[in-house]
Amino acid sequence: MKLVYRILWIDNDDSIYKNHQDDIYEHLINLGFEPQIEILQDFQSFESADLDLNSYDLFILDYKLKNGQNGNKIVQEIREEHAIYTEIIFYSGVPNEARQQIFDDKLNGVYITSREFNEFEDDVLGIIDVTIKKVQDVNNLRGLIMAEVAELDRIKERIIIKYNEQADDNFKKYIKEKIFSKIKEELESLKCLVKVEDSECEYSEINLEQLQKNFFYDTFKKSRTVFKIKKQKCKDVNFIHENYKKCIIDKRNVLAHQEEDTRDDGVKILKYPNGDDLEFTEEHCIKIRKDIQKYKKILEDIEKKV
Repeated sequence: MKLVYRILWIDNDDSIYKNHQDDIYEHLINLGFEPQIEILQDFQSFESADLDLNSYDLFILDYKLKNGQNGNKIVQEIREEHAIYTEIIFYSGVPNEARQQIFDDKLNGVYITSREFNEFEDDVLGIIDVTIKKVQDVNNLRGLIMAEVAELDRIKERIIIKYNEQADDNFKKYIKEKIFSKIKEELESLKCLVKVEDSECEYSEINLEQLQKNFFYDTFKKSRTVFKIKKQKCKDVNFIHENYKKCIIDKRNVLAHQEEDTRDDGVKILKYPNGDDLEFTEEHCIKIRKDIQKYKKILEDIEKKV
């Protein structure tokens, strides 16, 4: 699962797309996804475009294209030539004819709907929901949040590196005495393996760019650093470390390390270290996706202002 939901839409008449695009975009955004819809007109444009067909989550095609072409030729290309079994929606003013054509061509996994406004929209939104639920399990969510937190960390790293030249000794003192204050305590538990000594370097010697490569400079410490930068450079941006920790870091850690369990009420859960439940429900999956999207935009805003 990823946060971008991609649709390939093929129709030489864009009126259907224009009538429904706002509702489709809104539906996907409400589910926590970033919609990306690519429009093509006919079989020739489909053939000539350099498409990664595996990257799409849904194909939407008109049955009758221009120059007497039928969209089933594209469906055959997707299914038989490329062996891709992503859901396909076929719409037509004569849905029974389209349904018979798909049956005659022995093409599987193709949904037929009409051009009538309400029927078309209900079917498309319903099938979008089905495609999402198919991959909405704990393991997929684990992969999503691990990948997306890594991307959020990359944005934080760019912010810190960008701020490196502006950072004075007071800021670097904060890094050493606050951000990394527990490092020595953590290393003490490994004193049988490593020698622990007090650092004698001056604050001015601390290079924030070099710190990015250090294993101990984890997502939590980077978040605290960015929060400090934000307070100095862009107080108007709504980034609070504790909120980010609760919404992103804590959930990332639970999903990365805890086993899935099922409560007596049937709800799948993972346990926080304090014993609280992280519920695996559709509503909570939507919230996690929305929170990731929210903090990505916030961090990108900080990056622009540093």
